[in-house]
Amino acid sequence: MKYIFWCLAILASALPLQAQVRSSLSIEIHLQAEPLLLTSPTIYVEQVLDARPYQAQDLGFGRRGLGTVVRPIQLPQSAAAELQSFLRNRLTANAAARPVVLRLTGLSATEADSKGTGTGVADELAAEYYARRPDTTYFLLCRVEANITTLATDPTRQHAANLAELLRRGLEQIERVDWAAQQAAGPFYTTAQLRQPAAAVPYPIQTTALLRPGVYRSFLEFRQNAPGQPGNVTVDARNYYGSEWQGLRTVAPFLLTPEGTRMAVEDAWGFCDGQQIYIRQGKDYYLLERRGPVFMFFAPSQRPNNNTLIYGGPPKAPFSLGLEYGLVTDYTGVASGRGAEVPRPTHLMLYRRRGGSPTPLPVFLDGKPVGQLPANDYLSVPLQYTGYPVRLCVGAETCLEVRPSFSEANYVEYQPAAATPLQVVPVREGAAQVTRMAGR
Repeated sequence: MKYIFWCLAILASALPLQAQVRSSLSIEIHLQAEPLLLTSPTIYVEQVLDARPYQAQDLGFGRRGLGTVVRPIQLPQSAAAELQSFLRNRLTANAAARPVVLRLTGLSATEADSKGTGTGVADELAAEYYARRPDTTYFLLCRVEANITTLATDPTRQHAANLAELLRRGLEQIERVDWAAQQAAGPFYTTAQLRQPAAAVPYPIQTTALLRPGVYRSFLEFRQNAPGQPGNVTVDARNYYGSEWQGLRTVAPFLLTPEGTRMAVEDAWGFCDGQQIYIRQGKDYYLLERRGPVFMFFAPSQRPNNNTLIYGGPPKAPFSLGLEYGLVTDYTGVASGRGAEVPRPTHLMLYRRRGGSPTPLPVFLDGKPVGQLPANDYLSVPLQYTGYPVRLCVGAETCLEVRPSFSEANYVEYQPAAATPLQVVPVREGAAQVTRMAGR
């Protein structure tokens, strides 16, 4: 019975975060009050280098209470300074301790409300530890990548405890490393090389050729392609009625037990049936698909009522899922959660109707590849405010300069046989075409 309770509680804590209402108030993690419970420390950290691909001040986002206020989660100072201060106060630099350098390659902290049973807290740390050679170059001791997901009645304190525990795990791992063997294996790095940002590595869900079926209890399980409750999931679908919603449907997922019993999937972050992924929004589940550089889905339009979101009607509005923190934003939402002074992010939706060659065409934005565009399909490209137009190209020669709006989504249609193949279209027309192509 106790096991069932915790399973339900974890599932309930796994809601995707929604950026709908902004706040300038941040959630601040105070790491300095936490202990570092090492068994027998024989090292100390002489330097912390922040080599994250995106060195943002925000570690993630949290939504507190029953409202929709999304707040950034931050440390009181920079990540490198905060970790350096914490480790220097707990590990003594003496003749018996060997110095190491911590190279931070990933750090995140997210949370989601769980309907009164506590707050679902998820923290992740990725780091590399290096030792210095006499010639001042460095060699790699070990890499550490781990996360902690739990329920908490005091989520801010829990974030700090989790980060301290993740640091402890990495330092304990160093104790088991054969330093001489690692140094002999090489290669060797200069300080300048260690300061270079680490390359952004695609997450397993972006690179896998085989989706694992089961129920995702949290965003991190989805990102790792590792359902916390693996098993065969089947979907019952019900079509919406009415010409406006023709082709759209809602789904009811069931997990099949070894005995053949169907258990309804409730309050999960999402699930996978082995072929497709679904994400929960409100009380229902919607098909989640990779479209260009983002994962996106269609869900009912939302409107705030006394700081509470109201869902209703068949899926129609597009939403984007950020893979760094699991933040869900609509196409006119604000992902940073910091306030009105932050420029709105938006999306450019490029679509292509039936007809012409079925061969997918490469798409470029300002010279950078952002995906492929098949016939009767669409592509979603996130945009951040710069104040300048962007150059959109389909193939090598068909291009259009677009000055994006940041108060609504931007729709562009590609018609290869037209005199002007790329054309900006009104939002209502573009949204109707893309929704029809989504076919849900």
